[in-house]
This record gives sequence, C-alpha cells and structure tokens, in this order.
Amino acid sequence: MNFKVIRKAIFLGIFKEHPIPSFGLSTGNRRESFFLTSFFYICAQMQNIKTFLKNALFRLLRIAGILLVIYVSMIFYLALTERRNAFPRAIYHKEANEAIKAKAKTLSCSLEDGLVLEGFSLGKETDPTLLYYPEADEDAAQFLAQVDSLSGINIVTFNYRGSAQNKGTPNEENFTQDAIQIAECATQVNGNPPQILVGRGMGAILALNQQTQQEQVILIDPILDIADAIHQKYGFLYPKFLVRTNFKVNFDNLKNKQNNITVVSDRKQFENRTHLEYSKLVNAKLLIRNGESLQKMLFLAFKR
Repeated sequence: MNFKVIRKAIFLGIFKEHPIPSFGLSTGNRRESFFLTSFFYICAQMQNIKTFLKNALFRLLRIAGILLVIYVSMIFYLALTERRNAFPRAIYHKEANEAIKAKAKTLSCSLEDGLVLEGFSLGKETDPTLLYYPEADEDAAQFLAQVDSLSGINIVTFNYRGSAQNKGTPNEENFTQDAIQIAECATQVNGNPPQILVGRGMGAILALNQQTQQEQVILIDPILDIADAIHQKYGFLYPKFLVRTNFKVNFDNLKNKQNNITVVSDRKQFENRTHLEYSKLVNAKLLIRNGESLQKMLFLAFKR
C-alpha cells in the first residue's frame, strides 16, 4: 500500500474539517505526523459515534414506549370485553331451526327472575331424557339438526339467556343458576330427571357440575375452565392472572363420578384443547370422531 497516497488523502480530504496543530514536527518525522493525525481524527469521530449511539438509544426507547402503550391498551380492551368473551351470545341459526321445525317440539323454561328460555324436545317423551348444554355461542337447534335423532332417547335442550331469540344478558352468576333451572325444566318433560348429560365447549362445565352419581356425561370438545380458555386464546396478550371470570368445573365434587364420563373429540380445530382437558379427567373415556357422524359417536358413548 502506498504510504504517501494514504497520507495525502488524510491531510487533503478526511481532515479538511479537522485541522490539527503541527507541534513543530520536522519533515523527517512523517510517520509520527501520520499517527498523530490519525489519533486526532479518531478522537473527533468518537464524539460523532457517541451522538449516534445516544440518538439510537432514544429511538429504541421511543419505539419500546409505543409498543408498551399498545400492549397496555390491548390488555385494557380485553379486560373491558372479558364478559363478552367468556359468555358470548349465540346468533339465531335460521337454517338449523328450519331443518328441525317439522320434527322437534318447542319447549319453554321459565326462570326465577321471570325470563323465559326457548328450547326443543326431539324424540318420544316417554324415552329417557338426554339434556344437551350447547356451547355459549351455539344455537341449540344446530345440535339437533346435526344429530337428527337418537333411537330410544328423547333429546331436550335450551338456548341460554341472550342467545338465539332469548332475551337477557349472560354472566357468571346467572349462567350457573340458569343451568340448574334448565335441568329442572328438562325433568318436567316426562317427570324423570335426565339420565344423560351432554355438554359442548363451555357447556361441559354445566353438564359436569349438574352431574350426580347416576347420570352418564358426554363432553364434546370440552372447556373445563373459562379462564384457561381465554388465556389460551389470547396468550401473552392477556395473562391468566388478569382474567376475573372464575367459571369452571368443580373438581372436588367430581372425584367419585368420573367413571361415567366420555370425552368426544369432534372438531379438528379444538383437538389439542380437547386432549388437554381430557387429561384432567381421571377414568374418563376418549372417543375421536375421525369422519364418523356425531350421532354414531353418541351411540358409542352410550354403550359404555
């Protein structure tokens, strides 16, 4: 490398804006002059590097602050809408209602607060009763349309308050009380309490909490704890300790009843959740649909 070219470039170009003192150096001390010049150049550039790092740090802190504000706003929004996420309302399903109109009997269940729930009965009233608790955002008519009929079984189901064409607003307190009164209304169909309890999604909580010693329970893609379900849905955006809803299965009352429980994995999208919830149930049986009809899955569960 040509030392003279480098030195000339330094003096004439790079250091034009940063003149340095000569310190009385003679012409013979060219190498020493070069290193001194380099030293003063580096010192000058250090200030520029410091300014750059300071500005970069400020930008990073500003971006972090913006992200923090967005995150806190998201948590605040999810906290405000938690009840709606925990207890969504089912939209009236016109096609399903039309499909069962000719074969299902319309029922009504009057609650203690005067609210009336719409329901259905499908089958012979003299047959043993299967009480179906739908998912919170599911019109009960959809289950009847999907199953069509069950030989030797009378299916009874009701939509929750605020769902389908029912009035009212669902929440943790009235959801539990409504489930008890729904079971009482199902008993009035033929004078006998339901022998089979079926729950889909969060309806599984109602089915399990209503179980005594003798009923058979079938859980379809179950949710056993609403707080877990909300946290799994939103992940780190909504940590579980922030979830205020405490609607879940009472496992203390479930210890001696789990021999009569069957879990049905119905939809692929809930397969992981279903297996996780199944693992919490001792002595329960697992059935995987795998393309079979839901009607057949229910008959397989009955055979247990």
